Amino acid sequence: MFPAKPSADNDDHDDPAAFWFARMNSGDTPGLEDEARFRQWLNADPDHIEAYRQCQVAWREMGTVAAVPDILAQRATALQPSHQISRRRTLLGLTGGAVAAAGAGLWVMTASSPARALIVTAPGQRLTAALPDGSEVTLAPLTRLRLDYRTDRRGGTLEEGQAYFNVLPDDIRPFTLVAGERAMVADISRFQVTLVDDAADIVVEEGSLIVRPRRWRDQVLAHLSAGQQASADGSALRISAADLEAATAWRSGRLVVRDRPLREVVAAFNRYSSDRLVLGDGRAGDVRISGSFRYDGSRELAMALASGFDLSVVKSPDGSWRIEASEGTAGLP
Repeated sequence: MFPAKPSADNDDHDDPAAFWFARMNSGDTPGLEDEARFRQWLNADPDHIEAYRQCQVAWREMGTVAAVPDILAQRATALQPSHQISRRRTLLGLTGGAVAAAGAGLWVMTASSPARALIVTAPGQRLTAALPDGSEVTLAPLTRLRLDYRTDRRGGTLEEGQAYFNVLPDDIRPFTLVAGERAMVADISRFQVTLVDDAADIVVEEGSLIVRPRRWRDQVLAHLSAGQQASADGSALRISAADLEAATAWRSGRLVVRDRPLREVVAAFNRYSSDRLVLGDGRAGDVRISGSFRYDGSRELAMALASGFDLSVVKSPDGSWRIEASEGTAGLP
């Protein structure tokens, strides 16, 4: 793992832009301290943004490379940039350029069309991938994201599922994500989009975002700033304050719920996890739940439901957990 800041034992200690590009695109998700230091460095001087953009250009000019299924977790040995970039740009720690896969998740950029990609995740799988401009996306389980990068545009289409974007600036091209009937446009932002029944729920953690109709992109539906969310309300958008912890906890493998009916909790858990929870009756589904649970381990949630809410929780022969109400279940009359 890269250190939080350049140091004398790192080849790029005299070139912070190259260091940070490598660090933020290493395939090893940076921690909160790394992200804070990177943002601080990026915002300290306009020249830092320009230097980082040069790294992005170098990355794009490297072309596609072959890869094996676990390439996302590997570091490239040393990728040399185009001679057009004047400063030294030996970019260490990249994911390997244009082909990456992890488990059942797949990211493929073909040599004939290096600016397009399809990223897919399986049940229970999260995937973080660097984008061609140095931005980053994290996909929740059961997500399909189709990327489309060209000289005059960057972005893609969220076909299903949930994705969290860390979008870095680009002088020429704003980042545009299409999801359902909405198009989200950002220059620099950290935001999340969840597509449910062709309706996009949007959360902005940092920066700002413009929401437009998919087909009439000169029309503005909403301007969202940090800490806001927009949910579909028929053909309109309902804007409110976002519970950022609950909305984005899935990135660290947790499901955070606050006073939600168990049926919603079970549906969310089953969307994220490879394990399964099954509601045995409607009364159990009405129980209201609060808490923070790992979704990569169903036993933790099952035991919490049994002990904290007096529910009957039994593991079935197929490995799923069957949940039923019992007399005196908490939250029921």
